This record gives sequence, C-alpha cells and structure tokens, in this order.
Amino acid sequence: MVCQGFGMSEQPQGKRGYLAFLGAAHSFNHALFVIAPPLLSLILLDLNVSKFAIGTVTTVASFIYGLGALAGGPLGDRIGEVKTITLSLALSGLSTFVMLAAGATQQLYLYALALILMAAWASFYHPTANALISKSFRGNVAETMGLHGVGGTLGVVLTPTIAYFLGVQFGWPWAFITFGVLCILLALPFAKKLGKTRNNGRNRGSIIEVFRMRVLWSLLALNVAIGLFMKGIELFFPTYLVENRFIDSASAAIAFTLVLAAGVAGQWLGGKAADKVGSKKVLIVTMAGICVGLMALLFSPVYIVGIASFILLYGVCFYAHQPALNALTGFLSPENQRGAVYGVFFFTSFGVGSISQFLAGYLADAYSLDVSFYLLLVFALIALILSLKLPDKREDKTF
Repeated sequence: MVCQGFGMSEQPQGKRGYLAFLGAAHSFNHALFVIAPPLLSLILLDLNVSKFAIGTVTTVASFIYGLGALAGGPLGDRIGEVKTITLSLALSGLSTFVMLAAGATQQLYLYALALILMAAWASFYHPTANALISKSFRGNVAETMGLHGVGGTLGVVLTPTIAYFLGVQFGWPWAFITFGVLCILLALPFAKKLGKTRNNGRNRGSIIEVFRMRVLWSLLALNVAIGLFMKGIELFFPTYLVENRFIDSASAAIAFTLVLAAGVAGQWLGGKAADKVGSKKVLIVTMAGICVGLMALLFSPVYIVGIASFILLYGVCFYAHQPALNALTGFLSPENQRGAVYGVFFFTSFGVGSISQFLAGYLADAYSLDVSFYLLLVFALIALILSLKLPDKREDKTF
C-alpha cells in the first residue's frame, strides 16, 4: 500500500513520523482559534466593543473557516495533500500579523480582517488531513483519527494559558503572532516533502454529489447540531466562568486548558472504542456525556462541582466523538469523493455551526450568558437525539 499523501511505502516508523507532523499541524491549526477566548475581556476593553459585536465577527470568521473546507478538500486531491497543508500553515500564520495593526489602531474591522484571513487559510487543513488518513491508514482508521486528534489536542492544550499570559505581559496581538510564527516554522518541514507528493489521478467527486448521498444525511444533521453547541461554548466558556460563576480570568483560562487536557484522553479513547464497538455507539455515549456536563455546569448549586464535572465530561466526550465521527464519515463515502465529503462535513460543523456564536453573543447582551448556555444545551440535546438515528457502519478490513 502507498501512503498517497506523502508518496512513500508503508513503513510503521515512517508513518508514525508523518502522523507526528500531522498532529503538530493539527495543534497549531486549532491553536489560532483558542487564543481569543481567554483574552476576550482584554480584547473587548481595548477595541471598546460589545459581546454581540465580537460574537458577530467571530461568527463570520468561523463560517469562513468552515466554508473554506469546501475548497480545501478538493484542492488536496488536485495539488496534493502536503502542498495544501503547507499553504494552510504558512499563510494562516502570516495572517496573524494583521493583529498588530488591530491592536495599534484599536479598530474592530482590522481585528475582523485578521480573523477572517486566518480562518480562510486554516480552513484547508481538516478535510485534507482527514482524507489522507482515511485513505492511507487502513485497518485502524478510527484509532489513527484519534491519534491525530491527540497530537492536535496535546499541542493546543496549553494554548489558552500561554496566550493569556502573553497577552497580559505583551499585549493580546502578540499572543496571536507568537502562534502564527510557530505555524510558519512548522510549514518548512512540509515544504521539504513537496517533491515527494503525487496526485493519484482518480476521478474526483463534486460538492453537489456529496449532498445527493442519502446515507450521509443523518450524519450531516448531527454535524450541524454539534457545531451549534461547540462554537458557542468555545468562544464564551471562559467569559461565562468569569461573569456567571465569579472565577478570576486567570483561573478561567486554566479551566479552558483543562477541558482541552481532558480531550487528549478523549481522542484516544474515542478512536480505540470506535474500532472495537463501532462509531454509532461511541457517538451516542459521547453526546449523552456532553449533555450531562452542560447540565452540571448550568444547574449544580455548588459552582465548583458543576465546573469540574463539565471540564471532565465535556472535555472527554466532545473530543472522543471526533475520531468516531470522522471514521464513520469515511466508511460511508466512496474514496474518490472523500476530500469533497470531508470538506462538506467540516463546513456543516464549523461553518453552519458558527451561527451559535452570533446567537450566544446576542443573548448574552440582551439577557445573560446563562440564557446563551441554555440554548447551547438545547443544541446538545438535539445532537443526542440525532445520534440515535445514525447508520451502524464499520470498517471493512478485508483488503
């Protein structure tokens, strides 16, 4: 078998090395979008804007982060996965330098421009990497998806805390730029491998054909529901702890970090479990765990108990669902259309799901962040119901 994205024969040690590179790229891709939440109070004060305004800007950037995946997946099929990942890393990293202008002028439109540019280039990564893994690591696709997620989560787990202290010490724009430079530096090892990348020449599918696959419709609906609670929680969780649970901002940043830390175990457990018992069962259990975690955060009379329960349950269950969902998506789609399929799925989760940031920001300004999180809990309950309707497809290991 050929590892098509990298153009080398299957060697366990070599594949582990490439998976490590992918894990690092995955971590920096996500890191760019968990810098703002722990610094949100500083950004709001510096730019002199409302939560609704910042939620709207973040919604637009998140929508583009999802929308760009519709181009990123097919682009990976056309020019090669490594080239696409290299472009994604380098150009998203360069885009962070616009934050310097935003901080110097204290203009929201420059902050929005920086976020949008970062999101547009970063959007190419996920469908490309997922398509590569699903085609090149057969036999244990879900576990490999989980290990890829572990690499991403391990790298990003300290980002909120590091970003917070960088922002406090040097100004919030420098937190973005620090991680942008790391993205650019990581692009260099990928660039060295460009000559080894080759196109496999298969007929490619289209975005329209993906939506015609009825077997994917229930999975697409679940993806939208997951995005609708995920994006709101991602942006407002630290601020919720500060304003509604009376936690200081440094501790709130650490709590966000602990959610990501729990996700490291969740990624690995979700991948292993999906290979053993099937993705559908893992998705049902993880959606249920997410609902219980949100209920604990919102309704526990002892705040610290609710926060701790949320960190553990949401952190483990949210990240455990990802390898199961990504693997099931691959099992249900033909290989020649996989890049397009993963692009559509990333869009429905991160793009359509970004609407929740707009809604949560509006509800927070009009009522309170508690009301915003009640809505996010409703979306999580819908996701649980949808998970019960999924097909139970397993990997065909007879190849």
